[in-house]
Amino acid sequence: MRNVFFLLVLISFCTACNSNENTKPQNLTQLEKIANDSANFTQIEWIDSVANFGTINEGEIVEVTFKFKNIGNKPLYVIDVKPGCGCTSPSYSNEAIEPQKEGWVKGTFNSNNQKGEIHKFIRVVTNTINNKEYQLQFIGTVISKS
Repeated sequence: MRNVFFLLVLISFCTACNSNENTKPQNLTQLEKIANDSANFTQIEWIDSVANFGTINEGEIVEVTFKFKNIGNKPLYVIDVKPGCGCTSPSYSNEAIEPQKEGWVKGTFNSNNQKGEIHKFIRVVTNTINNKEYQLQFIGTVISKS
């Protein structure tokens, strides 16, 4: 009887560990596999994909945040995020976004040596149906410090 109880506890433990494996990839290789396996595809809805930071003085640093929602039925993963230039550094939700939950992508823009109308972008790759790559844009005006 004790062996049966031990076996049930062991099976429960293994099952719990395996279910967690699907929502938290261990490394980039696992994320790449998820991104390429259509069984893992989900759907994304961008709450905002264009941000206007207004007018700032040259040298100011601005942070823009883009939000999205997983409207599918599988966990959503942000596989890769790349800025369009060296003046922008991105950060993002790097955990699994469960169905009906929201995630974010942030871009920190350094306006040093930038002047005039600004049109920048951040490229985002996800495990979504049809379009796996999205381009987020932020715009604004940088004026010279006088």
